[in-house]
Formats: sequence, C-alpha cells, structure tokens
Amino acid sequence: MKRSFFIVAIIALAIAMSAGAVELREDHPREYVVRPGDTLWDIAGRFLTRPWQWPNIWQANPDIENPHLIFPGDVISLVFIGGEPRLMVDDSIRRLSPEIRSEAIDGPITTLPRDAIEPFLRRPRVLGEDEIDDLPYIIANYEQRVMVGSGDRTYARGMPDAEVGQEVVVARMAYQFVDRSEAAVGERGMRRNRVRPGAGQVPASERPSSEFWQNTFGQLEAFNYPVIGYEFLETARAVVIQAGDPAILQITEGRREVMAGDRILPLDSYEYEDTFFPRAMADIPDHARVLTVSEAFYGVGHYQIVAINLGTEDGVEPGHVFSAFRPGSVIRDNQRYPRMSRAAFESPERVHVELPEEYAGQLMIFRPFDRISYALVLDGTRAIRIDDRLDHADRRL
Repeated sequence: MKRSFFIVAIIALAIAMSAGAVELREDHPREYVVRPGDTLWDIAGRFLTRPWQWPNIWQANPDIENPHLIFPGDVISLVFIGGEPRLMVDDSIRRLSPEIRSEAIDGPITTLPRDAIEPFLRRPRVLGEDEIDDLPYIIANYEQRVMVGSGDRTYARGMPDAEVGQEVVVARMAYQFVDRSEAAVGERGMRRNRVRPGAGQVPASERPSSEFWQNTFGQLEAFNYPVIGYEFLETARAVVIQAGDPAILQITEGRREVMAGDRILPLDSYEYEDTFFPRAMADIPDHARVLTVSEAFYGVGHYQIVAINLGTEDGVEPGHVFSAFRPGSVIRDNQRYPRMSRAAFESPERVHVELPEEYAGQLMIFRPFDRISYALVLDGTRAIRIDDRLDHADRRL
C-alpha cells in the first residue's frame, strides 16, 4: 500500500559527524508513530536533547526499498545495539484506528517544513560590490508612471544581449553590508545599512556613507570599511517583448511595484536542497554573528529567518546548525565599586563587568552566499536578535 499525505522532500542520511556523545531525552518515547505535518527536526526532538544529531543514531533498514525515507504512519522505535542507541523504522507496522480513512498517495516527511522557507526562496539575492556596477536597470515606466505592476510595461537600459521572450527578475537594493571588524575607530563587526530611494527616508544611523564622505574621509584607512555585499529583494518578474536600448519589458508577476532605478537580474539558477543533512561546523570563526532578522525589529523565533555573517568562503553549507547566544550586557558593579568611592578610584578596571552570554536558540542554514547565509530558526528559549553570537550546535551554556 502506498504511503500517505503530500509532504515534500526527504530525510537526512546517516553521515559521520565529529560531535559529542548522543544524549537521549529523559522523557523519550520507546516508539513514535509519524504523523502528517511532522518534520525530521520535530521527531528528532522527541528522542534527543540535540535534534541535529539524528543521523548519528539513524539505523536504515536494508530490507526496505529507499530505507532512508520516513512516511506518515511509520513507527519509529528506539533500540540499543551493542549498548548504543539506534532509531529504526519498521515498514511493516502501521497504527490504524478502527475507522474508514482515505489516503493521498504522496511522499515522505522533510527535514524542515518547506512552507516555512518557500515564500523566501525567490526573494533575496546577495551580490558583491563588483557585481552591481554593470547591472541593467529600469530607466522609466510606461507613461513615466512612478510605479507599475503586473501587466504593465517598463523600460530597461544595459541589456545589449536581450532576446524577445527572455524572462528576467526585477530587483531592488535593500541593504548594504559593511565589514567593520578591523576598524581602527568606531563600530566593530558587521553593519547593515538600509538602502532606499531618497536618503531622508532612512535614519542617519542606518544610512550608507554619503558620496562626499566616501571621497574624502572615507579614503582614510581608519574609515575605509570594505563593503562585502548588497542584498537585493525581488520586486517582480518580467519578460522582454522588444530588444533595444532601452528594451521594453512586460511585468508578468510582481511582489511589489516596479520603480525607476530597480535593477535587472537573471533568473536565480540556485537549486535548493531537497534534503538537509543536520550537522555542525568543525571550526566556527570567532566573529560569527546574526547579521539581520527577517521582517522584525525586536527578534525572531521558531521557523523565522535570519541572515548570518558567514558564507561559503567560511565553509558554510546547507544543513549546518548553529547555537545562537545573546551577548551579556556590560554593567557597573555598584555593590563593591559605587560612584565616587575609594574602591572605584583604586581599581577602575573592576568597576564594570560583562555579564555571561545566554543561550537563545538554534538555526539551520538553507541558503549560503559567498560571505552571507540565510538560516531558519529551529527552536530556542528566547528571541534571536541581531548581533547574537554563533557557536557549536552542542553548546547550551
């Protein structure tokens, strides 16, 4: 009998990991019946204190065709082989309640809920500074309208090789990422500057440096912070209906209105993983931080999206899991070193103390770029915020 329910993608295979010992939850079940809507991460969390270590104890049944797939209705059992815990699925066992039921014929469960990242899959594109100078751009809209949408026409320059029928992405620059980790003065670490038409719409503290500053003080080594990338958000899809300079584009679908100044990008050829292999990085750079949180000002939680300041150049791959930690605040010790006290005068280096950082949650990479990656928040004890520090997936304290 074919298995039930439409749930896309497949489960992680057993792979070697350099992590610590597997730790079972004290309240783990002896067996669990997979339900529609379950994910690998959910099921692993029922058995393990560290769900990302699921592949360490997954025991594939060699007698089952495609043994690494798990479907709703399968029974996952916890057994011990040679004293080591193993999780196995018995394909012959089904738990059916005494009632008539109908089943759709579809696929296995996924590592992560695809619908959590689906709206995000086509949106972001991170390009380097050297990649944006020659991008084609919208010069004007039909009848010189300020904004146009699906079904309207717009005009683009910089497309000498455009062909009629060619589909393109219209994108708008949203953020500039600047690396200040080696700054001689001022801020340290990454900075995300918002980019919008009209600098007055953006607070000065979040605005990229002005052209005047870049051509004067910005040339000094102390202030010459390297730009590591620009984030573009897709505004629309369009098709070339007439080549030339400018080329005529017709908007076929849109997430937001198209404006003059928007850039033209090719379709994103990146193929997302059907299977994410949860695992930790062997070595995590000290500067690893949460760079942005998606559509939130305070912080994000379960199944929301963040960007981190590591990418493929740092060895990041889809499926890498990190623990995020909230940096501790620096406070004054008013108990032993109150203001104007002799103790404060004699030991000024002890007046202030940095509180310990606190565990916030875990996240898994689903889309890496060269220097920046996007991740999904999987679980945690508090909201994950910008500048939270990233560490090994095993760490909680």
